[in-house]
Amino acid sequence: MKANVHKGKGQVSMDFLIAISIFAFGIVILLSQIPMLFAPLQTVATDIQPVAYRTSMILVEDGGIYEKAENITSRWEDPEGNRWNYTQNRDYLTNYHGNVKRIGLAMSAPRWSSSEDIVPNKLARSKIDALQEWGIHNQSTIRDKLGLFVTYNDKPLNYSYNISLKAFNESYIWDSTSDRALLQVGDAIPAGGVTVERMERIVAIDNSTTLNCEQIGDLECAKLVVCIWR
Repeated sequence: MKANVHKGKGQVSMDFLIAISIFAFGIVILLSQIPMLFAPLQTVATDIQPVAYRTSMILVEDGGIYEKAENITSRWEDPEGNRWNYTQNRDYLTNYHGNVKRIGLAMSAPRWSSSEDIVPNKLARSKIDALQEWGIHNQSTIRDKLGLFVTYNDKPLNYSYNISLKAFNESYIWDSTSDRALLQVGDAIPAGGVTVERMERIVAIDNSTTLNCEQIGDLECAKLVVCIWR
């Protein structure tokens, strides 16, 4: 009689262990599927930082691309050497916007230089002025030239942006000659409700005698601030 009782107790314990094992296995399978369920949301939420970094890198380390009849130059702000401003290039050069393939602010190397086409981290005043004027007249095309309007899985992704040059105390780099911020283009940065990714790059600026830059060594320096959100 006692043997039967002990045998029954052992059978109940084995059933319990099997049930717990099956339940635990089901939980593991469920947890392994959760990241896949949220993958589309994670892609949208986490792509802002690399986009902000890429945008800042292009502006600081690239001089831009202007292509016409298979001729390529980084001097997109004055591709034909006429010393024209943005408005003149837009009005007098055929398909100027279409020929500007990418916007970059890095200073073009001297024409006699054969080692590099641009000088990374040193921004050309002429390119800064051109970008500022471009932003006043045609902000949406800047978004296209910086790759901030793309298609992903047949769905358009439109990134908002704000690009500025600031001093190390967070005040805008100010052009005392024109009495305005040297560079402040893009959308107004939202106060809340969205995630805004901010990237800062320390840069040197050429031809900066009328600016409130900070001298580091023999260079006049500031911060390029890039903010991206969706």
